Amino acid sequence: MSATPLLLTARLRLRAFQPTDVTAFATYRAAPEVARFQSWEPYSAEQSAAFVASQAGISIPGEPGSWVQIAIARPDTDELLGDCALCLNADEPRQAEIGITLAPQHQGQGYATEALRGLLGYCFQELKLHRVVAVTDCLNQSSVQLLMRVGMRREAHFRQNIWFKGAWGDEYVFALLGEEWASIEG
Repeated sequence: MSATPLLLTARLRLRAFQPTDVTAFATYRAAPEVARFQSWEPYSAEQSAAFVASQAGISIPGEPGSWVQIAIARPDTDELLGDCALCLNADEPRQAEIGITLAPQHQGQGYATEALRGLLGYCFQELKLHRVVAVTDCLNQSSVQLLMRVGMRREAHFRQNIWFKGAWGDEYVFALLGEEWASIEG
């Protein structure tokens, strides 16, 4: 039986990770094209199993300052499609940062948009957050377009602010306030 969902959207179930997610998680986290713009390198099978075990059944949201991964699954088959990340700010837990990773075979089908809209709704409606941010590599145009599509606005462009995988990289910071979300969803 699958874990109780954090939330359901029209085509997705966002829920805690469970042991049966290891194979799918290991497959997409091992893909170099998935890891390209992420802070991690492709995962090994052992790293994937340890990571899923560390996240299985974890409280969502986690303690302020701690990242938690949220599984994105199909509600009919419970197939893992990817994961979202959520971290409440350690100093101000009414603010959070989010992220998303989707398996390559599930990209381009609107799942990321649906998952992030669902997560933003959860953040603002259930958690009553004030502000949510997302940081992305400026070269990751798919992520940039996704963040704009869900209603986030670009607030910052940090030039060569991060030493990332052997080179200086630029990052965009996107943000959304609770009051802005209410006008988008209202």
